[in-house]
Amino acid sequence: MAVLPEAVVEIPTSKRSPLISRRWLFAATVVGLVIGLTVIVIITRPTSPHLQWERQMGPTGPVNLDSLVATDDGFALLSGVTADGVLLWSSRDGESWDDQPLPGSPAKLAAIGSRLLAYEVDAGRTLTPEGESWAEGEEIVFPDEIRSGQGSGRPSLLADESGFVVISILGDVWWSSDGSEFELVVGDPEWGPGQTVEVPFDSACRPPTRISPDVPPIVRTESGFAALISSNPAEPFGIWPVCEPQLLSSADGRSWTRAGSALGEGAYVYNMAWREGLFTAVGGTGIGEPAVWTSSDGEEWDQSDSFAFVSGVDLYTVQAGPAGWVILGRESEGSAAVGWTSSDGSCWTALPVEVNGSDAAVSREMMMVVDRITYPETWVATATGSAGTCR
Repeated sequence: MAVLPEAVVEIPTSKRSPLISRRWLFAATVVGLVIGLTVIVIITRPTSPHLQWERQMGPTGPVNLDSLVATDDGFALLSGVTADGVLLWSSRDGESWDDQPLPGSPAKLAAIGSRLLAYEVDAGRTLTPEGESWAEGEEIVFPDEIRSGQGSGRPSLLADESGFVVISILGDVWWSSDGSEFELVVGDPEWGPGQTVEVPFDSACRPPTRISPDVPPIVRTESGFAALISSNPAEPFGIWPVCEPQLLSSADGRSWTRAGSALGEGAYVYNMAWREGLFTAVGGTGIGEPAVWTSSDGEEWDQSDSFAFVSGVDLYTVQAGPAGWVILGRESEGSAAVGWTSSDGSCWTALPVEVNGSDAAVSREMMMVVDRITYPETWVATATGSAGTCR
């Protein structure tokens, strides 16, 4: 049987003109570039870890929310005066709380590494964690000029493992290595107002509220201590918020110098925080005109783009800790609370509408937000591991 030859099918060449081919090639290239750039933007655009917020209940009875601080593994705050005196409440998860009575009538808490300092107007006591309780240290007596709290709610005292810094509303600074004796290291400073504290009328700074007397925002950093004071010689030291501020820094708590440039004409700051090499200051340039500034060195400050289009609110509080950052404020017309969180101080996400608060603390793994009106209800957040795109 004869074998038939295989059929051969010829495919005619394309009659498309070279011009049309080039157009299709150009279109495909453009589409590829767009897709590539989109992928790059998605990959490189800042992200913020998603936080899971849960409603919890704080300690029962009278509490002092001004004393709320983060500890190494949770949160702590003081009660008001009870039948057992003042109680120290502590929690590792923001859900269950343990209490123990403290001597005296402390009204503030300060975190000193793994320890706490519970203090009042002129004296305090260190507290060291021992299992589920806190061991009390020796009493610390402060200089007579020091107050335990100010109009802003900020303490006059700051401490780390190397020593204690306390500051008066006149700008005087005391230092102690162990709290047994305080040395006046800055007296009658050039940034102080003397004995007269008056609200100036020649400043471009127009904040929503001004409360006097007060101390400047002051924080611990990896290289020492830093505070924000006014760059305007006519501006008194003891005014809250700080108008047209610039950084005052110290490596050892003893020698203090001005550093860097001011935040700008008309700028004012209510509070400042520091974490992992970044300063973040909150305030604004006018009523309902909020602003957030960041700086890696305190020398140069940048205004955050995340709040460039935010208006009608005033920002009063910023807190930072290992778990991230929290900014809190209020609507300019009304009393509704507003807030934002961040993992890096640059990418900010608005709080859920149901999470309201005027005070916050940030621990190693959690954030807590509380409000004086709705307390004992509190809100506690933990990172879920997933991330959302920065807005």
